Order: sequence, then structure tokens, then C-alpha cells
Amino acid sequence: MAIKFRKKTELFTFYDSKGKKIERETEVRFDPLTGETSRLVYDAGLAITPPDYTEEADKTKGANCPFCPENIDTMTPVFPNMIAEEGRITEGGAVVFPNLFPYSKHNGVAVFSGDHYVRLSEFTPQLIVNAFKAAQKYIHKVNITDTHAKFSSINWNYLPLSGGSIIHPHLHIIVSDSGTNYQTAVYEKARQFEMETGTKYFAALYETEKSLGERWIADTGTVSWLHTFAPKSHNDYIGIFNHAFSIVDIQETDWKHFAKGLQSIFASLTEQGFASFNFILSVDPEGKEPVHVRLIPRLALGALDTSDINFFQALHQEPLTYKVPEEITAMARLHFEN
Repeated sequence: MAIKFRKKTELFTFYDSKGKKIERETEVRFDPLTGETSRLVYDAGLAITPPDYTEEADKTKGANCPFCPENIDTMTPVFPNMIAEEGRITEGGAVVFPNLFPYSKHNGVAVFSGDHYVRLSEFTPQLIVNAFKAAQKYIHKVNITDTHAKFSSINWNYLPLSGGSIIHPHLHIIVSDSGTNYQTAVYEKARQFEMETGTKYFAALYETEKSLGERWIADTGTVSWLHTFAPKSHNDYIGIFNHAFSIVDIQETDWKHFAKGLQSIFASLTEQGFASFNFILSVDPEGKEPVHVRLIPRLALGALDTSDINFFQALHQEPLTYKVPEEITAMARLHFEN
């Protein structure tokens, strides 16, 4: 069974108040791994104005932020000695400490640096590498001390529109006995794909997409970047660590390649007016599929700053997008070429 990109079109016909016929097309796309559907809906000309959080950042920084340098040692908790002898894990300017309000059995928070408000264009490769290496250290420590916690992920809500409650850039590191719905679906379906084809799914996806060229964006060293066929939002980027099948497989060079690619993704978001995103890095609990990341933008719509998630996504679990993946791919590729 080769990878199949399935889609179908639905046409809605109606009339305006003067009797003029109007037709609107909805394209339903099926995820090539899980079979879950996404809908490409009519775009009347989505205008996105990126929010500026300068004023909010000034109000919430320093004494008002637990992640700022003057507070981080006194306002954040510490790990037990078996995780970090000094209480926290550091890498360059990045610091990892326990989440006071955990989502899982193990939940670290990685603060990127002492800078409170970092715009997309201001994330340097070293800033990115330090934070992710610190998160990697934490996962490795947990894996050693708790063999039951096999499901690991590094997660990022960037700025309030993504669900981030603190402007100061930070990651959430989750290590759990139980996989999330996403992890369970992806890795179960990947095993099924391998049984039926004899091929690892993400390797097959990369080879197929690169040969087609429609949604393959670029390779930055050991990390390959694609846009999904059936996106979970208006953009949906996948990054594949081609040679890393566990968290400890990721080397310094891999993180640098990843950081370079992420900068290009950030430039793609900025060109479109997006200023916020959700991000995950997921690790296969059995080490059969390579480590991969996904990133989607978040935004507010219209004069009322309406949420970009409605009943379709929240309850029907059906993503919507106004953007055509193949067009986003072509635009994003230019930022990787610069």
C-alpha cells in the first residue's frame, strides 16, 4: 500500500438577493496516515493583522514575570535530585524547572532566555538550540529514572493567541505513561503502514512528497520540511529528524539544522501576518519512526478578534483552512532558499 493522497469536492449552490447564482466549493482532504479529514473552505480574502504585544510585555515583564531573571530562582520550583542535582536544568541561557500546574506525570517548563518578549524575527539559532537541548536533557533524565513514562513531547504555545498564558518564551516538556490522542493515532497507524508495506511511514512520506514536489519544502541538513496534505490549520508544517529515532539520537548538529529551518518557517508565518503558533515535537515510544515536529499558526479573526477555533475544530474534530497547502509550500520554499 503506497501513500495515497485522497480528496473530494463538495459544491454548494445558492443565490444572492438579486437572483445571481453563486457556487462555493469545499474540498475535503483525507490524511494519508490516519484517514482523518480536513476541509479547505472558500477564502473571501482573509486579512490577518499581527498583534503587537509591546505594551503588554512592558506591563508583565520584570517583577511581574516569574520567568524573568530577577524572579526565576525564587518564583519557580525545583526538581528532585535524581532529575537535577542543582534543582533545575540549564543549557546556555535556557532553564528547565517543574510546571506548577502539570499536564502529566512529568512536566517541565523550559524558559528560552532572560528576554521577556521575543518576536519571531528575533529568535536566533542559538536561542532555539539552547532551549531544545535543555528540554532534551530533561526528557533523557526522566527516561532513565522512570521506565514507564515512554511518551515524550516538547510543546510550544507562542504568545496568547496560541493559549500561551505568559509572554516570556517557554516550552512545555511532557513525559507520560500515556500517549496523547495524536501520538496514539500516529504511531498505531504507522505500525499498520509498516506491516502492510514494509516501509517506515515518515520515510515513505518524505520520499513520496519530495518526488512529487507539491508539498516538499526543503531539507536543512538532517531535517526535512514538508507541508501536510490535510492540514490542521491554515498552515501545517512537518519537520522530520531523518536520523533520530529517540530523543538522545538528536545531536548538536541536528538541533542547529532544525533551528535554521524553524527560522525559515517563522519568516513564512510573518509574511502571511501570523504572529502566534502551536508546536509539538513528538518522539516514538518504540523508536521505530523518526522524531518529528508539527507547527500550525494561530490567529484572531475580524474586528471582534474572534477565535480561529469554532464548533468544527473543537467538537467535530475537523480542521478548517482558508489556505491551499500547495500554494503555502511554494511561498515557504522561497524563505528556505534565501
